[in-house]
Amino acid sequence: MTAAREIVAGLFISLDGVVEAPKMGTAVGAMHAEADTLVMGRVTYEAFAAMWPHQTGEPADRINDIRKLVASTSLAEAGWRNTTLIDGDVVESLAALKRQPGKSAGASDRAGHRAAALP
Repeated sequence: MTAAREIVAGLFISLDGVVEAPKMGTAVGAMHAEADTLVMGRVTYEAFAAMWPHQTGEPADRINDIRKLVASTSLAEAGWRNTTLIDGDVVESLAALKRQPGKSAGASDRAGHRAAALP
């Protein structure tokens, strides 16, 4: 039996208390270097999509190229390259992701932390 892929959640906080700010790109990039998919909610998607497509070099190239899955009931479309809105049941979609072959899926927001807790 093949081991299920993992959804790996990370929380980034600086020494001055800033949590998940776009300027923390190096830490975000390092976590996602081992992943082939990035799972996020709408708020993180909107923050990342406003910043990363306008950056070049590492880690921006990696984050722009990676497959991105966005859990949202309010977004009608996702225009950032390699981004797919999760259609339908989020729990089932993420459970299906875990059954697929591949590297881990990285998650760095609240939606991702919930996804990482799925059996």
